[in-house]
Amino acid sequence: MIGPRISPHQAMSGRRWPRIASVAVMWAGALLSTSCTAQLPDEETKAVTLLNKAGRLLEQKRWQEAAEMALQAEQLQRESYQVQQAAGQILYLSGHSQQSLACFDRAVRIDPVRAPDNWQRGIALASCGKFVESAAQFKTHHDVNPDDVENSAWYFLCIAKTQGIEAARKTVIPSRGDSREPMMSILRMLKGEITPQAVLDTVADVERSGPRARFYADLYVGLYFDSLDQPDEAIRFLKRSLQHGSEGYMVDTARVYLNDRFAEAKADEQKSEKPDNRNSD
Repeated sequence: MIGPRISPHQAMSGRRWPRIASVAVMWAGALLSTSCTAQLPDEETKAVTLLNKAGRLLEQKRWQEAAEMALQAEQLQRESYQVQQAAGQILYLSGHSQQSLACFDRAVRIDPVRAPDNWQRGIALASCGKFVESAAQFKTHHDVNPDDVENSAWYFLCIAKTQGIEAARKTVIPSRGDSREPMMSILRMLKGEITPQAVLDTVADVERSGPRARFYADLYVGLYFDSLDQPDEAIRFLKRSLQHGSEGYMVDTARVYLNDRFAEAKADEQKSEKPDNRNSD
């Protein structure tokens, strides 16, 4: 789901997950560019402007301010698919998963034809612990995106959480081929054919594999350990996935999921963000 910076028309069109744009540049293209806002009704112009500002705030890691602007925008345009979808993504990536779900649900209601494309909603549901609904979203997404191993991994997590690991192994969503390293190794791990260490070994050559492949390996090994109810290992690899210098929707997803699902990780992040006010002698 990490990819080049593209317009959100592409990001929301059901293309493969790695094509999703970096969040800071998604919003204007998804709605209308700011150069066209003079042609919009006042409330829509305001919503577009707020979402553009929120995207820039996300890039600066000013999560709360971004969320506040997204909430203002979605309240202005409750019947706009694009506004609700974009606001949902901003809210999720700023760490407000529950509030993001309300926007994603409205987007699905407004345009049910696009519902299968809405993998972002599936991730938000999983982050909120709503694994039954999340599994349904990822199963539907397979219909429009049949070979994406990331979708398989999230579906596996949801089934493991609700039905157990054996049921998850029996219902792994197949892929005819996902060329991104190390996706096919991740799929074999889900099936129980190889170990998590074997997945990590495929990206051990740093110069050959690159940061994106190492991010994928750590993220999905972390989710796999979460599926196995091994929280310490899940936290370890999810945290490590954030250290490769990659950026994009899924990197922020790793951060949000980690903080939502593991209270210890959230406490550590809050502690690290507090300024050191001790006076030096």
